[in-house]
Amino acid sequence: MSSAMHSKHCAHVAYSAIKQLSARRQFHVSVGRKQGILSSLLQTAKSRNPITSEWYGQATHETHPDLIAKGELTHGIRGGEYEARRQKLMNGLPKGSIVFAFGARLLFFAPHVFHQYRQDSDFFYLTGWNEPNSVVVLEKNEHANRGYTMTMFVNPKMPEKELWEGPRNGIETAVSLFGADEARPINEFKAYAENLAATLRSQGSVDGSYIYADFGNDHDVVHSKQCEMLKTLLKRESLGPRVHRLTTKVQQMRLIKSRSEIALMRKASKVSSLAFKKTMQLCHPGLSEAALQASFEHACKMFSANDSSAGSSADQAALIRPAYVPVFASGEHALCMHYVQNSGIVKDGDLVLTDAGAEFAGYASDITRTFPINGRFSDSQRDLYSAVLSTQQQMIQLCHTESEYSLNEIHRRSTHILAEELKQIGFNASDRDISEILYPHHIAHYLGIDVHDTMEMTRSQRLKANMVVTIEPGIYVPYDSRFPKAFQGIGIRIEDDIVVGKTKQDIENLSTCTPKTVEEIETCMAT
Repeated sequence: MSSAMHSKHCAHVAYSAIKQLSARRQFHVSVGRKQGILSSLLQTAKSRNPITSEWYGQATHETHPDLIAKGELTHGIRGGEYEARRQKLMNGLPKGSIVFAFGARLLFFAPHVFHQYRQDSDFFYLTGWNEPNSVVVLEKNEHANRGYTMTMFVNPKMPEKELWEGPRNGIETAVSLFGADEARPINEFKAYAENLAATLRSQGSVDGSYIYADFGNDHDVVHSKQCEMLKTLLKRESLGPRVHRLTTKVQQMRLIKSRSEIALMRKASKVSSLAFKKTMQLCHPGLSEAALQASFEHACKMFSANDSSAGSSADQAALIRPAYVPVFASGEHALCMHYVQNSGIVKDGDLVLTDAGAEFAGYASDITRTFPINGRFSDSQRDLYSAVLSTQQQMIQLCHTESEYSLNEIHRRSTHILAEELKQIGFNASDRDISEILYPHHIAHYLGIDVHDTMEMTRSQRLKANMVVTIEPGIYVPYDSRFPKAFQGIGIRIEDDIVVGKTKQDIENLSTCTPKTVEEIETCMAT
């Protein structure tokens, strides 16, 4: 037998062994490369081919001990936390429930030219798996050791593909590292789903099994093609009435952050705070908005090299990327809420509204500061800025459970406070002027894996400890004779990332290191 045929034979034997063990459901298949005969059977070309010598499609402790600590599945989050999330989800579902979660697709902006990959947020929250073309199936089963079984469908190791696209995690890793009971190649999902659908259809409605999945492109997130295939299949089998939205259940869990998640968001805000300081110090008349954006993004990537308090010499640039397309809006460009062209030249005497944030290890920051391009606020700029700042500071103090406020209630309160602040500097604005013209956006949103996190969770619910929210009042004064001329053409927004506390003393401002008062900003820009 040739070496090539022998490799294929070993892979076939290993795969058959996995299927036989998994079919009995009592067994939890755990595969490690140094764990005996079964391990040696599961060795594929990945361990012998220099093209795929990195072994995995994402950082692991084995390949990147500087980024992933022992026991962690992703940076800062241990495998046990991902397991606890799945347990909590499945414990809250009815008997016989089946969960289908789909990874995001790899998106292209030109033929053969792809965007940097970002996993679907719910999928990442439940698995930590960071590859496209992936599906996880969770089946509630009272006879299973943990009360449910977990099957993953993923891209298998394939050296001829990895030569061009880079290493993949592979099906063995889905079991040995990510906790699946069974893993199969993604091209087997269709047959699996057809068999499952046929079984459910034959059982009729008396079984009462619920299916939890998300179909369509909710909030413009494009899922893998297996998502649409399952939707068509369930419709064909008349199983549509059994389908319930999965994301609603997962977002309820994501809304309250764990200590590990808050630690990552604290780091994301720290990265962004350093970048804001660097950008303020670089700013001067004649630069382009694009240059300021480049400065911010460069400072984010260079965080580890510039931060002496990081506690580690490890370069963590691989964990950092922009959390969203940033706003660098100078002068009257700031009258547009989300001006992202960033193509103008910053001018002496103007302000620049900067809404930007880093994502660190999958968790976002979202900070806004407005600062003078020449380093000094004019009298009118100072007055208007102080009105927004006072409003923001008062609203942050309501971000605790004892206040019994919701985000919507904080917003309504902020409109009244801002109106009073504006009256003191010469505005005679009606409530309608405030809500429709001067301050037309909401003061807050939830923050987490996504910038606008847990979009299906209402902002009418009362705040709970360890929610993370933004507080971002703003004012945008158009060229309109109803408003004082000295302030026309000025846009100001101030935004911080806040961990909701049980009491006022427990509130944590994650972005507190970012210069915010007039004095702090002017001092920073003078250094």
